[in-house]
This record gives sequence, C-alpha cells and structure tokens, in this order.
Amino acid sequence: MSVNSTVVNDDAPEGPFQTLTERVYLTLRREILAGETPPGTRLVRRALGARLGVSPLPIMEALHRLERDGLVESEPMYGHRVRLMTAEAVANDHVLREALECQAARLCAERAGADDLKRLARLAAELDALHESAPASAEHAEKHLEFHLAIARATGYGGLAAALEKLWFRRLMLLNTHTAAVRGLPRHWHQQLVEALTSRDADRAESAMRRHVRFNVDQQIEQLRQRPPGAPSTPRARKGRRA
Repeated sequence: MSVNSTVVNDDAPEGPFQTLTERVYLTLRREILAGETPPGTRLVRRALGARLGVSPLPIMEALHRLERDGLVESEPMYGHRVRLMTAEAVANDHVLREALECQAARLCAERAGADDLKRLARLAAELDALHESAPASAEHAEKHLEFHLAIARATGYGGLAAALEKLWFRRLMLLNTHTAAVRGLPRHWHQQLVEALTSRDADRAESAMRRHVRFNVDQQIEQLRQRPPGAPSTPRARKGRRA
C-alpha cells in the first residue's frame, strides 16, 4: 500500500508543475514510508534510474532530500541506504516527539479555533474506527500522521508542525515495518484526546498527549534491540509506478 500523497505531500506541487526531481523524491519517499523499501535497503542510483526511467541527476538530488528528511543515510564508498531503525534512534526520536507533541497539545487547547476542533474530532473518529478495522495498515498510519499534524497546525506555529513532520516520517517507517507497534491502543483514545483539547485545559491536554505518546514505546524499543544488527525488515509488495 502506498502512503497517501494528500497527507505527506501537501507541500508539493501536483501534475505538470512538479519537477522531475520532485516526482522522483515523492515516489521514493512513498515507497520508504509504506514499507515497500524497508530500512537497510541499499539505494543504487543506476538501478533506481532504470526502474523509474530517469537520469542519475534527479535520483541523486532526490536522495539528498531524503537524507535531509532523515529517511536515508549515506555511507562512504557505499552510497545511500534507507535509514536503519535502531533502538537508540527510536528512543532519541521519542524524546523529541514527546516534547513537541505535548507542547502542541497545550497550545492547541489554548489557541485552536472552533473549526480546528471540529476537524480534529472528525479525524479522531476516523482514526479510532481504522484502529478497530485495520490497525496495521498504511491507511491507519497515514491518518495518524494527519491527526497529529493537524493538532500542531492548529496552534498557529508553523515551525512546530514542520519539526514534527520529519519525526513522523520516521515514525511511519516504524509503524509500517514493525506492525506490532500499533496494536493494543485503547479504544476511542484519539477521541478522548480531542475531548481534552476541547476542554481548553492546557494541563489536561498535555497530560493526555503524554500518555498517548508514551504508549507502548518501551515495548517497541525492546523489540528493536532484539533484532540482529543491520537486519532489514521484510518489504511490502511494491505497486507498479513510475516517477
């Protein structure tokens, strides 16, 4: 399954206004986030160019952008590979994400408009329904991203959402390559989180978000520690597509 471009690509032009580099970048990013190109996979420029039908230049530019996103890492003499999901990296991301998400919850409770809260309530209901029907799906992960970025954007501080988005890219990699990470979430938890935001009580909203972000994180990190070093995850089937 591919990651919905309306969620993760809302900063990118569509159709004929996209540059070739942009189209290659978005294609590779979708494949990484959807688990079709799992962590540890080497990204060979010549092979990518042949598959996508482009020259080496847009491939290289796209790989550099993915590296800035934290999705790809470069190694001297070996080129690029999809970033490995290590326990240490996930723990570091978690500390940053908790700080940003909790601050976003406080500010959202204080500053969000009525329309923002209505949209969050709708997204929360859709997300909780997906958790019941398809908890390990790419669609569930996409909706999760959309919900959390909507909270950050409702604060009115654009930099907060931008910082969270890159952390959520790596979070999606975890969810789509370690599907046990999304199981066990209490029912209606996202709707309860929106209730805390709607209360306009910043302390309550922060506390609810902290519980949400911390859920199951220790188990996820321990599962990663038990994996052999450098072991790639099993890729999902890739749908046929060209850049």
